[in-house]
Amino acid sequence: MKILHLPLLLICFNTTCTQNHPAQEAMIAPVTEAPALELKPAPCRDSFSRDTILAQLRSQIKQGKRLTVHVFVPLCDNEHQGIVPVNKQLGDGLNLRTNLYWGAGYGVKSFFKADKSWKLLHAQPDPTPDILERVVFEKKYPTGARVMLVADAYRGDRMKVCIRDFLNTLSGHILDTIRLKDTTLLAGTPDFSILNGHNGLMDMEFTPIAPAINNLKDAAVIACASHNYFKEFLQCAAAFPVLTTVHLLAPEAYVMGAAIDSWANLESEKQIRVSAAQAYAKYQKCGYKGASRIFHAGW
Repeated sequence: MKILHLPLLLICFNTTCTQNHPAQEAMIAPVTEAPALELKPAPCRDSFSRDTILAQLRSQIKQGKRLTVHVFVPLCDNEHQGIVPVNKQLGDGLNLRTNLYWGAGYGVKSFFKADKSWKLLHAQPDPTPDILERVVFEKKYPTGARVMLVADAYRGDRMKVCIRDFLNTLSGHILDTIRLKDTTLLAGTPDFSILNGHNGLMDMEFTPIAPAINNLKDAAVIACASHNYFKEFLQCAAAFPVLTTVHLLAPEAYVMGAAIDSWANLESEKQIRVSAAQAYAKYQKCGYKGASRIFHAGW
Protein backbone atom coordinates (compact mmCIF):
# COMPACT_ATOMS: atom_id res chain seq x y z
CA MET A 1 0.00 0.00 0.00
CA LYS A 2 1.28 3.45 -0.84
CA ILE A 3 1.97 5.48 2.28
CA LEU A 4 0.27 8.87 2.49
CA HIS A 5 2.77 11.69 2.89
CA LEU A 6 1.54 14.88 4.46
CA PRO A 7 2.90 18.39 3.86
CA LEU A 8 6.32 19.12 5.32
CA LEU A 9 6.04 20.58 8.81
CA LEU A 10 9.61 20.72 10.13
CA ILE A 11 12.73 20.16 8.02
CA CYS A 12 11.83 16.79 6.40
CA PHE A 13 9.18 15.51 8.81
CA ASN A 14 6.09 13.81 7.44
CA THR A 15 3.86 13.45 10.45
CA THR A 16 0.37 13.07 11.80
CA CYS A 17 1.11 14.79 15.07
CA THR A 18 -0.65 17.76 16.56
CA GLN A 19 -1.15 18.98 20.10
CA ASN A 20 -4.39 19.46 22.02
CA HIS A 21 -5.02 20.93 25.43
CA PRO A 22 -4.48 18.03 27.85
CA ALA A 23 -7.38 16.62 29.78
CA GLN A 24 -6.84 16.02 33.46
CA GLU A 25 -6.73 12.29 34.03
CA ALA A 26 -5.11 10.30 36.82
CA MET A 27 -3.17 7.19 35.98
CA ILE A 28 -4.73 3.88 37.00
CA ALA A 29 -3.82 0.29 36.39
CA PRO A 30 -5.09 -1.31 33.15
CA VAL A 31 -8.33 -3.20 33.72
CA THR A 32 -7.55 -5.79 31.06
CA GLU A 33 -4.18 -6.88 32.43
CA ALA A 34 -4.15 -6.41 36.20
CA PRO A 35 -6.46 -5.67 39.12
CA ALA A 36 -6.98 -2.05 40.08
CA LEU A 37 -4.11 -0.56 42.05
CA GLU A 38 -3.90 2.33 44.47
CA LEU A 39 -1.26 4.30 42.60
CA LYS A 40 0.33 7.41 44.08
CA PRO A 41 2.74 9.89 42.53
CA ALA A 42 6.30 8.62 42.64
CA PRO A 43 9.34 10.45 43.94
CA CYS A 44 11.23 10.24 40.66
CA ARG A 45 14.82 9.06 40.82
CA ASP A 46 17.69 11.03 39.37
CA SER A 47 19.01 10.25 35.92
CA PHE A 48 21.24 7.18 35.76
CA SER A 49 23.74 5.68 33.33
CA ARG A 50 23.16 2.64 31.12
CA ASP A 51 26.25 0.73 32.24
CA THR A 52 24.34 -1.75 34.41
CA ILE A 53 21.81 -2.45 31.65
CA LEU A 54 24.54 -3.17 29.09
CA ALA A 55 26.23 -5.55 31.54
CA GLN A 56 22.93 -7.38 32.04
CA LEU A 57 22.41 -7.73 28.29
CA ARG A 58 25.95 -9.02 27.76
CA SER A 59 25.43 -11.60 30.49
CA GLN A 60 22.15 -12.80 28.99
CA ILE A 61 23.70 -13.21 25.54
CA LYS A 62 26.69 -15.07 27.01
CA GLN A 63 24.31 -17.45 28.80
CA GLY A 64 22.32 -18.06 25.61
CA LYS A 65 19.19 -16.35 26.92
CA ARG A 66 16.81 -14.45 24.67
CA LEU A 67 16.63 -10.70 24.74
CA THR A 68 13.00 -9.59 24.80
CA VAL A 69 11.45 -6.52 23.20
CA HIS A 70 7.80 -5.55 23.79
CA VAL A 71 6.28 -2.99 21.43
CA PHE A 72 3.08 -1.08 22.22
CA VAL A 73 1.36 0.28 19.10
CA PRO A 74 -1.76 2.45 19.43
CA LEU A 75 -3.29 2.17 15.96
CA CYS A 76 -3.53 5.45 14.07
CA ASP A 77 -7.04 6.84 14.57
CA ASN A 78 -8.45 9.98 12.95
CA GLU A 79 -11.47 10.07 15.22
CA HIS A 80 -10.08 9.34 18.67
CA GLN A 81 -6.54 10.76 18.61
CA GLY A 82 -5.39 14.36 18.41
CA ILE A 83 -3.62 13.93 15.07
CA VAL A 84 -3.64 15.62 11.70
CA PRO A 85 -6.18 13.41 9.87
CA VAL A 86 -4.77 10.98 7.32
CA ASN A 87 -6.44 8.90 4.61
CA LYS A 88 -9.59 7.21 5.95
CA GLN A 89 -8.21 3.69 5.66
CA LEU A 90 -4.83 4.60 7.14
CA GLY A 91 -6.58 6.34 10.03
CA ASP A 92 -9.13 3.61 10.81
CA GLY A 93 -8.12 2.57 14.31
CA LEU A 94 -9.98 -0.73 14.05
CA ASN A 95 -8.60 -1.88 10.69
CA LEU A 96 -5.45 -3.96 11.13
CA ARG A 97 -4.99 -4.53 7.41
CA THR A 98 -4.83 -0.88 6.33
CA ASN A 99 -3.77 1.01 9.45
CA LEU A 100 -0.81 3.36 9.04
CA TYR A 101 1.04 1.95 12.04
CA TRP A 102 0.29 -1.76 11.52
CA GLY A 103 -0.84 -3.09 8.15
CA ALA A 104 0.32 -0.37 5.76
CA GLY A 105 3.68 -0.72 4.03
CA TYR A 106 5.73 0.72 6.88
CA GLY A 107 3.42 -0.44 9.66
CA VAL A 108 4.91 -2.63 12.37
CA LYS A 109 3.51 -5.99 11.27
CA SER A 110 4.03 -5.37 7.55
CA PHE A 111 7.56 -4.05 7.91
CA PHE A 112 8.93 -6.84 10.11
CA LYS A 113 7.11 -9.51 8.12
CA ALA A 114 8.71 -8.24 4.91
CA ASP A 115 12.18 -8.22 6.48
CA LYS A 116 13.49 -11.75 5.90
CA SER A 117 15.95 -11.46 8.78
CA TRP A 118 12.95 -11.60 11.13
CA LYS A 119 10.91 -14.80 11.44
CA LEU A 120 7.20 -14.53 12.26
CA LEU A 121 6.49 -17.12 14.94
CA HIS A 122 2.97 -16.27 16.00
CA ALA A 123 0.00 -14.03 15.24
CA GLN A 124 -2.87 -13.98 17.72
CA PRO A 125 -6.10 -12.04 17.16
CA ASP A 126 -7.76 -10.26 20.09
CA PRO A 127 -5.50 -11.36 22.97
CA THR A 128 -7.33 -8.81 25.16
CA PRO A 129 -10.37 -6.58 24.60
CA ASP A 130 -8.01 -3.63 23.99
CA ILE A 131 -5.55 -5.36 21.66
CA LEU A 132 -6.66 -6.35 18.16
CA GLU A 133 -3.61 -8.46 17.37
CA ARG A 134 -0.37 -9.69 18.90
CA VAL A 135 2.53 -10.79 16.72
CA VAL A 136 5.78 -12.45 17.76
CA PHE A 137 8.97 -12.29 15.68
CA GLU A 138 12.45 -13.68 16.27
CA LYS A 139 15.84 -12.67 14.93
CA LYS A 140 19.32 -14.05 15.49
CA TYR A 141 22.36 -11.78 15.29
CA PRO A 142 25.99 -12.62 14.39
CA THR A 143 27.03 -11.49 17.87
CA GLY A 144 25.05 -14.40 19.32
CA ALA A 145 22.11 -12.28 20.44
CA ARG A 146 18.70 -13.85 19.96
CA VAL A 147 15.88 -11.31 20.08
CA MET A 148 12.20 -12.06 20.64
CA LEU A 149 9.97 -9.20 19.50
CA VAL A 150 6.39 -9.05 20.78
CA ALA A 151 4.22 -6.33 19.23
CA ASP A 152 0.68 -5.47 20.31
CA ALA A 153 -1.76 -3.52 18.12
CA TYR A 154 -4.04 -1.55 20.45
CA ARG A 155 -7.39 -0.31 19.20
CA GLY A 156 -7.09 3.28 18.07
CA ASP A 157 -9.71 4.36 20.58
CA ARG A 158 -7.73 2.79 23.44
CA MET A 159 -4.76 5.15 23.43
CA LYS A 160 -5.14 5.72 27.15
CA VAL A 161 -4.97 2.00 27.88
CA CYS A 162 -1.97 1.55 25.58
CA ILE A 163 0.08 4.24 27.32
CA ARG A 164 -1.07 2.97 30.69
CA ASP A 165 0.06 -0.57 29.87
CA PHE A 166 3.40 0.69 28.55
CA LEU A 167 4.12 2.68 31.71
CA ASN A 168 2.92 -0.04 34.05
CA THR A 169 5.05 -2.61 32.23
CA LEU A 170 8.11 -0.39 32.64
CA SER A 171 7.40 0.12 36.34
CA GLY A 172 6.73 -3.58 36.98
CA HIS A 173 3.02 -3.33 37.80
CA ILE A 174 2.40 -5.54 34.77
CA LEU A 175 4.66 -8.57 34.41
CA ASP A 176 4.31 -9.90 30.89
CA THR A 177 3.71 -13.59 30.45
CA ILE A 178 3.52 -14.51 26.79
CA ARG A 179 3.56 -18.12 25.62
CA LEU A 180 3.80 -19.81 22.24
CA LYS A 181 2.38 -23.33 22.40
CA ASP A 182 4.13 -24.82 25.43
CA THR A 183 7.07 -22.41 25.47
CA THR A 184 7.19 -19.31 27.60
CA LEU A 185 8.53 -16.51 25.41
CA LEU A 186 8.42 -13.71 27.90
CA ALA A 187 7.91 -13.67 31.64
CA GLY A 188 8.49 -10.60 33.75
CA THR A 189 9.71 -7.21 32.56
CA PRO A 190 10.98 -6.98 28.96
CA ASP A 191 14.59 -5.98 28.37
CA PHE A 192 13.44 -3.26 25.99
CA SER A 193 9.96 -1.70 25.86
CA ILE A 194 8.90 0.59 23.00
CA LEU A 195 5.88 2.83 22.48
CA ASN A 196 5.43 3.49 18.76
CA GLY A 197 2.73 5.80 17.37
CA HIS A 198 0.98 9.01 18.36
CA ASN A 199 2.20 10.82 21.48
CA GLY A 200 -0.93 10.45 23.57
CA LEU A 201 0.48 12.62 26.35
CA MET A 202 -0.24 15.55 24.04
CA ASP A 203 -3.94 14.77 24.53
CA MET A 204 -4.14 13.73 28.19
CA GLU A 205 -2.22 13.80 31.45
CA PHE A 206 -0.97 10.88 33.51
CA THR A 207 0.62 10.81 36.93
CA PRO A 208 3.98 9.01 37.27
CA ILE A 209 3.78 6.01 39.57
CA ALA A 210 6.13 4.39 42.02
CA PRO A 211 7.73 1.24 40.56
CA ALA A 212 6.79 -2.17 41.88
CA ILE A 213 10.28 -3.38 41.02
CA ASN A 214 13.43 -1.32 40.62
CA ASN A 215 15.41 -3.27 38.03
CA LEU A 216 16.87 -1.11 35.26
CA LYS A 217 15.77 -1.64 31.67
CA ASP A 218 15.80 0.11 28.29
CA ALA A 219 12.92 2.04 26.74
CA ALA A 220 12.11 4.03 23.62
CA VAL A 221 9.21 6.30 22.72
CA ILE A 222 8.99 6.73 18.95
CA ALA A 223 6.34 9.42 18.83
CA CYS A 224 6.29 13.16 18.16
CA ALA A 225 8.33 15.29 20.59
CA SER A 226 8.33 12.46 23.12
CA HIS A 227 11.44 13.30 25.17
CA ASN A 228 10.08 16.10 27.32
CA TYR A 229 6.69 14.43 27.69
CA PHE A 230 8.02 11.04 28.84
CA LYS A 231 11.32 11.81 30.58
CA GLU A 232 9.88 12.00 34.10
CA PHE A 233 7.85 8.81 33.62
CA LEU A 234 10.94 6.91 32.50
CA GLN A 235 12.96 8.19 35.45
CA CYS A 236 10.25 7.00 37.83
CA ALA A 237 10.09 3.59 36.15
CA ALA A 238 13.91 3.09 36.20
CA ALA A 239 13.82 2.88 32.40
CA PHE A 240 16.68 4.34 30.36
CA PRO A 241 15.58 6.32 27.26
CA VAL A 242 17.79 4.90 24.52
CA LEU A 243 15.67 6.69 21.91
CA THR A 244 13.13 9.51 22.14
CA THR A 245 12.34 12.49 19.92
CA VAL A 246 12.47 16.27 20.23
CA HIS A 247 10.59 17.18 17.05
CA LEU A 248 7.71 15.87 14.95
CA LEU A 249 8.15 12.74 12.84
CA ALA A 250 6.37 9.92 11.05
CA PRO A 251 6.57 7.06 13.61
CA GLU A 252 6.92 4.28 11.05
CA ALA A 253 8.51 0.90 11.73
CA TYR A 254 11.85 1.39 9.98
CA VAL A 255 12.97 3.64 12.84
CA MET A 256 12.14 0.94 15.37
CA GLY A 257 13.78 -1.76 13.25
CA ALA A 258 17.06 0.17 13.06
CA ALA A 259 16.95 0.94 16.78
CA ILE A 260 16.37 -2.71 17.73
CA ASP A 261 19.23 -3.90 15.51
CA SER A 262 21.61 -1.38 17.07
CA TRP A 263 20.36 -2.24 20.57
CA ALA A 264 20.76 -6.01 20.01
CA ASN A 265 24.34 -5.41 18.91
CA LEU A 266 24.94 -3.79 22.32
CA GLU A 267 25.66 -0.38 20.87
CA SER A 268 25.47 2.79 22.94
CA GLU A 269 22.43 5.02 23.05
CA LYS A 270 24.31 7.51 20.85
CA GLN A 271 24.87 4.81 18.24
CA ILE A 272 21.20 3.80 18.46
CA ARG A 273 20.24 7.41 17.75
CA VAL A 274 22.51 7.48 14.71
CA SER A 275 20.98 4.24 13.37
CA ALA A 276 17.46 5.61 13.82
CA ALA A 277 18.34 8.86 12.05
CA GLN A 278 20.00 7.02 9.17
CA ALA A 279 16.89 4.88 8.68
CA TYR A 280 14.63 7.91 8.81
CA ALA A 281 16.74 9.78 6.24
CA LYS A 282 16.74 6.74 3.96
CA TYR A 283 13.01 6.05 3.98
CA GLN A 284 11.88 9.68 4.08
CA LYS A 285 14.44 10.56 1.39
CA CYS A 286 15.75 13.53 3.31
CA GLY A 287 19.19 14.49 4.54
CA TYR A 288 20.79 12.81 7.55
CA LYS A 289 21.54 16.16 9.19
CA GLY A 290 17.87 17.08 9.28
CA ALA A 291 16.80 13.59 10.36
CA SER A 292 19.35 13.53 13.17
CA ARG A 293 17.75 16.60 14.73
CA ILE A 294 14.57 14.64 15.37
CA PHE A 295 16.02 12.05 17.74
CA HIS A 296 17.40 12.17 21.26
CA ALA A 297 19.47 9.63 23.19
CA GLY A 298 19.67 9.40 26.98
CA TRP A 299 18.48 11.99 29.46
